[in-house]
Amino acid sequence: MSAYPELLDCASVLNAEGIATVVPEPEDEVVQQLSLFEFETFKRRVSFAHLRKIRDPRTYGVLAVNVDRHGILNYVGPNTFAEIAVAFAQSKKIFLLQNVPEAYHDELSAWRATPLLGRLDRLIATFREDCMVEDPQARLFD
Repeated sequence: MSAYPELLDCASVLNAEGIATVVPEPEDEVVQQLSLFEFETFKRRVSFAHLRKIRDPRTYGVLAVNVDRHGILNYVGPNTFAEIAVAFAQSKKIFLLQNVPEAYHDELSAWRATPLLGRLDRLIATFREDCMVEDPQARLFD
């Protein structure tokens, strides 16, 4: 969630291009006031709900917003890696906003994750090619 503002920016761009997005529930200041038990209950609930959305047959793929964090280039946190693994297990497309992080290079390469190098237009083009049909209805009388 450390890249939440960037995640919202990406969702906004994709939504403007007609690509529906699913964004995880934010962890706001209220969460910081929860007891450990309450926080774990909250985290379990929102994580399960988000992973269920990734598994949904209507979900095309996942975009990991892996901006540099904590002094690590192309950082992918544990929750994001779990989301990527679920997407892989469900044969979904995997996109990385930046490049492949060194720590997960072997897995993400084998899982055919696509590094976008900051260019969402590559994801948009791939989505359109795979999912958007100009005129799906048969033209019988042309």
